[in-house]
Amino acid sequence: MGTVIDLIATIVAILGLLAAVGYGGYLLMLRSVATKRPGASHVAADATKRLPAAGGLVVGALIAWALTGADSVPVDVLGLLLGGGLGLASVSRLQSARKRLANPPSSF
Repeated sequence: MGTVIDLIATIVAILGLLAAVGYGGYLLMLRSVATKRPGASHVAADATKRLPAAGGLVVGALIAWALTGADSVPVDVLGLLLGGGLGLASVSRLQSARKRLANPPSSF
């Protein structure tokens, strides 16, 4: 029983880590492209503003993954919940960033 929970917790934590890294990578690529285009400084500033939160999500997901390596079922469950929650938060923030940047506020 403990092995199954450990496997599930590890998979969820790795998926959370991938989501967090994907969000951070999206912001880094967006900032890189926006700094090269004239008139897109507001996009680069917005992406730069969101980067510390993305880094925090990655660190949290790494901690969740480390927790899943324990031999204790309660610690595995904690890693599962932390990794899953951070993964969902990363996906939510990615969708919010994409929606905001697809429809920028008017400057009038």
